[in-house]
Amino acid sequence: MTPAERMAAERNRIEKNGDIYITPCRMARLMDAASKIMNTMVKADTNICYEECNIILALVAAGIGCLTDEEEDFT
Repeated sequence: MTPAERMAAERNRIEKNGDIYITPCRMARLMDAASKIMNTMVKADTNICYEECNIILALVAAGIGCLTDEEEDFT
């Protein structure tokens, strides 16, 4: 089985379970975005504790939920 065939089989398996398949290249870009957000929170000029990080992420999740008409509790 070639690498392309393995990726296609993995995609089929993931989608069959009702999940979303994210290509490795796309996942790398998503991880880069998450890294930038984490660096902004951790390396901020003001000290941000973990509780405040959770508040920030909850606000972002709520904002995204408003745009996508979803309500999820990430706290």
